[in-house]
Amino acid sequence: MARMKVVGGELRVKFSAWERLAVWRDEVVVPVSAIRAVERVESAVGRARGGRAGVLISGVLKVGFWGLGTGVRQLVSVRRGVPALRVELDRASSGLHFDELLISTRDAAEVAEALANPAYR
Repeated sequence: MARMKVVGGELRVKFSAWERLAVWRDEVVVPVSAIRAVERVESAVGRARGGRAGVLISGVLKVGFWGLGTGVRQLVSVRRGVPALRVELDRASSGLHFDELLISTRDAAEVAEALANPAYR
């Protein structure tokens, strides 16, 4: 499962060995200044929509890129029963090729709280 943490003004998402095969990277680093919005999502599997390049186990797991052809590209790593964060990005200032992160993490509340802290803005 991916791990998220806020360190030194950056949101860092570290992927497990098998997730790396679907997301084509081991880590994503986003400047906190490039984050537009953060939302805690309890049932995240259904929030990834559109075309995909990645792994799908219907109703259980989604890992990869979603939203192909919809205009909103998502980097997704979600599991049933694990809360997630939906992080909306400013693509231009993030330097990434997607508009949202949708990541399941057991400490979603703590990461959301850290991102809301004005000290990181």
